[in-house]
Amino acid sequence: MRLLASVPEQAQTVAADIETMGAWPSVLRWCNHAKVLPALAARLPLCGGKLPVAQATELQRGLALQFIATTRCLHEGLQALNLLTSSGIPGVGFKGCAVIAQLYRGPQDRMLQDVDILINLVDLPAALACLKSQGYRSDIATSSIDEYIAFVRNSPGAAGNQAVSLVSEAGYAIDLHWKLGSFDSAVVMKTARKIRVLNTEALMVRPALGLLLTVHHAMRNDFVPSEIARDVLDCARWFALMAGDVDEMKVAVDEARRSGLESALGAMSRIVGAFGGADPFRQLGTRRTSDDLAALYFHQLDGGAVSTDLGYLLSPFAFKQVFMGMSSGWRRYVDFMKKFESANGEESLSLPRRIGRLAASAVKTAPAQWRQVWSLAAEKNRLR
Repeated sequence: MRLLASVPEQAQTVAADIETMGAWPSVLRWCNHAKVLPALAARLPLCGGKLPVAQATELQRGLALQFIATTRCLHEGLQALNLLTSSGIPGVGFKGCAVIAQLYRGPQDRMLQDVDILINLVDLPAALACLKSQGYRSDIATSSIDEYIAFVRNSPGAAGNQAVSLVSEAGYAIDLHWKLGSFDSAVVMKTARKIRVLNTEALMVRPALGLLLTVHHAMRNDFVPSEIARDVLDCARWFALMAGDVDEMKVAVDEARRSGLESALGAMSRIVGAFGGADPFRQLGTRRTSDDLAALYFHQLDGGAVSTDLGYLLSPFAFKQVFMGMSSGWRRYVDFMKKFESANGEESLSLPRRIGRLAASAVKTAPAQWRQVWSLAAEKNRLR
């Protein structure tokens, strides 16, 4: 991340250190895992870094594959979005598709795994029927959409995000969202703008809200560096885009305060600033909380991921969600949880193993990290 996000002068020093240590293979593996190969390719000429022949070949192959996958995913996602809107179902693109449309030249510069679309909850049945008629299928089979909605509502890991994933016949994913934390979905949709991307126009979230939804994604992913590498790089670009737009900056600040994201935005501003980028929101939010969240990111960057599941032990709201979910049927709730974990490529553990792993993590966690996890849990509760 210091290679990718630091100003070129600092990145040159980092590149020289990587060269000395012979660490380019490790760097390439991490960038591939974090889905930031295009950022690596763009940064190397600026910092004088030169990959060994084997890694240079591997990078070019990875770039070609990601370009094809991202382009096809984005194309299908835009088609689905426009299909919904032409069918009378309002929808707005955000996250990766909006980021590519507004911050990058195109899919060659930023990897994308799925297209995120915001719709109204009342339109969910019609949207599902519309997309399934075009060959999309849900990655989690369920006989009742109401049961699915109830599970997502009572899933503490979602941090207020409620969505269903669909997969096209070609294997590309669309996430239909009807709730984004504490955002006012009506405002997100009303203020969306038509933007041209891949030779088609589609409604995308405005920059101020695009930034905050990037921050929201970083919070949902517990500031784990490999999970939010693109978010950090995207935030640096959002900051630069809005630097000369006073009105858009004001919207970002006002909406961050309204939606409970001011401390998280302050933390992302600190993270980008620590790499030498613009730091326009440093004074936003509670200073200690923003410091804790940024410190959690850098601790994990240097020392590996902290078990942020520990936050559930500090969150009465999470216990309440699980209780509400189980009250409608323990077996059904656990079954949904296993399906979610399987769909996300996660290992599904029995309750005793979950408790054992949580206890082991608690013993190994230092007091400073407990405070950081507590701050994270408290801020995630505000998103619900």
